[in-house]
Amino acid sequence: MSAAHGADIRTAARRFAVALTACLAVGGGAALVAAPDSALAPVSQNAGGQEDNGWPVPPPSPAPSID
Repeated sequence: MSAAHGADIRTAARRFAVALTACLAVGGGAALVAAPDSALAPVSQNAGGQEDNGWPVPPPSPAPSID
């Protein structure tokens, strides 16, 4: 086995390890997005909604009349 062959094997193993790490990172991120009830998933917050949390709420505008 020549030195060049050993270097090729190390290069292939390194590339495989980098590709595996990248795939696991992408897969882990996709799992977090797919499971929003997870404790580690980012929480989406919307202002207003069902509870106004003490913020001033504009009065609803009247519906336009159709004559």
